[in-house]
Amino acid sequence: MPSRKKNKFYIKRSNVKTFLFFLLFTSVLWLFKQFSKNYTKEIEVTIQYSGIPKDKIFNEKSDQILKMVLNGNGFRLMNYYWGKPVLKLDIKDAVTDVKDQYYFYIDKESSVLKNKLDFKGRVLSMQKDTLRLKLDHKLQKKIPVVIEQNIEYSVGYGSSKGVSVFPDSITISGPSKIVDTIQSIKTQKIVLEGLNIDYTSSIDIDMDNLPSSIVVSPTKVKSNILVSKFTEGNQKTPIILNNIPEGLEVKIFPKEISVVYRVGLDKYNEISPRDFIVMADYAKKSVESSFLTLELINKSEFVHDVRLQEKQVQFIVLK
Repeated sequence: MPSRKKNKFYIKRSNVKTFLFFLLFTSVLWLFKQFSKNYTKEIEVTIQYSGIPKDKIFNEKSDQILKMVLNGNGFRLMNYYWGKPVLKLDIKDAVTDVKDQYYFYIDKESSVLKNKLDFKGRVLSMQKDTLRLKLDHKLQKKIPVVIEQNIEYSVGYGSSKGVSVFPDSITISGPSKIVDTIQSIKTQKIVLEGLNIDYTSSIDIDMDNLPSSIVVSPTKVKSNILVSKFTEGNQKTPIILNNIPEGLEVKIFPKEISVVYRVGLDKYNEISPRDFIVMADYAKKSVESSFLTLELINKSEFVHDVRLQEKQVQFIVLK
């Protein structure tokens, strides 16, 4: 009895193997038959240009895609179902060139075209038979880096020089008509709160708003902030009276003004009245007022939050 069961199991297993073999065999025959048939397929060919002079740059308005209708059996069209084919064109093969525009004639019957596409079937039609390559003059220049920042220091702390960056300028290159319009470039924003120690970091250049044709080098810069304790300072500075008409004598009261500021302790003793210029411009006087507005024209690079204790100064005209 056990022997009969064993034979039955063996026969069933043999039947399954035979069934799977014939299934696989017929599937292969069916696929071969299907792939042997002729098909028509529209494809998009990516155009790649080579041999571009070093002083020129590719213009995005150039032809970059060429649509074609191909005819051939499934084996010949198989590759075009998995990826986009590439047609490579060398600038020296252009039939004409006018003012940095190069034209390439594409013959759908040409064996050269089929060889480049590695296609043995027929090219029934093409979107166009002439492709245009447009080039721009390439320009390279250095531009300053502008730090985007929002920094808040802890109470009693600050930085004499603020954020310094290295390098302080970078190189951009691209079409001259675009490069000429770019005068500076910003970094990604530095946001810090409660800063009371020195800070160093690497910051990315902000390229979000740059055209894709612009190349930036380097794409990162180093930022550095030297933090120190700050204190308040005060200097008495003479007021300079400006634009007094010839033959007129004008007196101002007072003749000096207090300038209040914040400065790092390490720079406190280096600040003097000579670091500030406060001006009263007689040409800006109001007819109905006997006061002139004070303007801070110059200050030390090491001081921050500068303010004048008085915003105006009184004047009289002596006749």
